[in-house]
Amino acid sequence: MTIAGAIQQRGISEVLHFTTNRGIIGTLAAGALLSRHLLPQEKYLQHVLHVNAASRPESLQDFDKSKNWLDYVNLSISEINRRYFEFSSKWHKDSDIWWGILAFDPAIMTHDGVFFATTNNAYEPLCIRESGNDGLARLFQDHVHRKSGWTVSRRGRAAHLTTCEQAEVLYPQRVPVEFLRRIYVLEGEHQDQARGWLAEFDLRYVDVVINPAKFQGCKN
Repeated sequence: MTIAGAIQQRGISEVLHFTTNRGIIGTLAAGALLSRHLLPQEKYLQHVLHVNAASRPESLQDFDKSKNWLDYVNLSISEINRRYFEFSSKWHKDSDIWWGILAFDPAIMTHDGVFFATTNNAYEPLCIRESGNDGLARLFQDHVHRKSGWTVSRRGRAAHLTTCEQAEVLYPQRVPVEFLRRIYVLEGEHQDQARGWLAEFDLRYVDVVINPAKFQGCKN
């Protein structure tokens, strides 16, 4: 089965990336959601750079260096990684930011260079990264090993949900905003702000939806 066929069969309607309000502005300004590696190269984004965490394990010396994993955008299928969202929210607890979720067309998973990670890309050495149909299929296998002694089972999870809620789509370098379909926010004021930014960057086709439940994910 092709990736496009699997997307349709499983009823996958979106690929997600949560970010701050500053991250939303930066994405719209750059015309793409950029990898962490590319962010410092965008001079226009320097004043809005506000990453989700101070560091990523991918930057450590003993991390798998077969690819520059910092040059990939980390996304989730159907629901956000709630565990990482909770961590990021605590890290920014006392700052003047708010959160949004960028929802992209699942067709981006069919693009060249995309890898699929069975769990959080930081969980070495048990995270399996693979491209193509087999890589996507691994995300929905019966059991996924996260870390030593920590395995998650598929059980009754819906077809559009990965077995591990921390599974990732790793997109090379930049996800073009032409594939952005909607932005989820928590309240009306955030919706108004996001709509204003979309109008400013002539992206009125993107919907802004108030949906607090979307920030809950499907933790397992």
